[in-house]
Amino acid sequence: MLVLLLSLAACNSSTSSSGKDEKGKVTLRFMYWGSAFEKKAVADMLASFEKSHPNIHVIPEYVPNDGYAQKINTLMASNNLPDVGYLAEDTALKWGSEGKVMDMTQYLEKYPDIKNRLPQSFYNYEPGKTLGSSTAIEVFDLFYNKDLFKAAGVDAPPSKADQAWTWDEFVQTAQKLTLDQNGKHPTDPGFDSKHIAQYGITIPVSWYGGWLWALTTAGGSISDETGKKYTLNSPEAVDAFQKLQDLIYKYHVMPTPTAQKNLPSTPVQLQTKKVAMAVDGQWNILDLANSNFNFGIGVLPKIQKPVTVMLGAPTVVFASTKHPKEALELYRYHNDPKQVPLFSQGLWMPLQQEYYTDSAKIDSWTKNDAHPAEFKDAVIDYAKNNAVPSPAYYTKNFIEIDAKIEAGLDLLWTNKKNAKEVLDDLEKQVQPVLQGRYDK
Repeated sequence: MLVLLLSLAACNSSTSSSGKDEKGKVTLRFMYWGSAFEKKAVADMLASFEKSHPNIHVIPEYVPNDGYAQKINTLMASNNLPDVGYLAEDTALKWGSEGKVMDMTQYLEKYPDIKNRLPQSFYNYEPGKTLGSSTAIEVFDLFYNKDLFKAAGVDAPPSKADQAWTWDEFVQTAQKLTLDQNGKHPTDPGFDSKHIAQYGITIPVSWYGGWLWALTTAGGSISDETGKKYTLNSPEAVDAFQKLQDLIYKYHVMPTPTAQKNLPSTPVQLQTKKVAMAVDGQWNILDLANSNFNFGIGVLPKIQKPVTVMLGAPTVVFASTKHPKEALELYRYHNDPKQVPLFSQGLWMPLQQEYYTDSAKIDSWTKNDAHPAEFKDAVIDYAKNNAVPSPAYYTKNFIEIDAKIEAGLDLLWTNKKNAKEVLDDLEKQVQPVLQGRYDK
């Protein structure tokens, strides 16, 4: 017992109950997840913050993605939350409505760098109240291997939203780029669909980010505007999901989700010519730029209107912080493109609108080897003008809703039922858990 008490005393001697050390510095804790590269980049950012704020000491608290939710919930239960940190969308909105996360609405007029972010990036936990925005902007695009297109004599995907392929044009292109082990295309006599050497397209449909853009471009949605009525079996939604299923089983241009799990990451798939095109998040640019092959970026095909989906979990200031002023300084600093290399290296996109409209500021994070020539059209303008926030930005109980949808869609991806049958059946599972929207 004596040893334990002495240990606790030693731990508490460096930082007082007010959160200041013996030198009078304020101590903040910053909790985050991410890849090994992101882990280091964020740690470097925090070290840089300390240098420019000599009165503040920051303790980095890195937690792997798969253990983050459990860790943050444990800290909340023990009243030991960090000052600033990443937070999953569903938890952030719930905790915002419960007063556990700082209300950023009060700072919008005082700090233009918070207020002037892309409107789609904000998380409103009730009408007119925001806990802040995404940590960074992330959107879906169409990546492709330029050499495969050139070898096949096929035109590259459009990089401008107003020139987006129709769905038929997309399918026809994918057919031209799909090859069986004998070099035959799906449209050729004798094509062997059991032994495909190169797929025209991969889409990560086993999670909502992979199919949401198709649903949205078709004019469909999970629920109505109130968030309380199931609409995933509307004609528009059925059309979108049937088109996705047909890519696998009718046109044979895309692997099944089960087969995709056995494939390497999107950058490796493209580099090794296992696929010619891939729908995936903009964050892949970081790895693509280091893969040493000729890749390009286009906008997604459209069904009714050109659209992409915006993702990006928020960083928040926890309401329990004893140093709200200093925590807010760290919050504003942590995703400033001038301070964090993750923007210029391709993992993140800026939040502030000026980085999408001011040519000098655009160049400051994109004029480098990581970002191909078509990036301005296919990603920056696309995100600014054609991105809609995912339902995770505003839907109550989204984690449970998503889990039920994903379970039901398994029958679609395994070709046991068609889209209408699956989506009609899902109504019985999803309707009871729809609870509305935080922002309405």
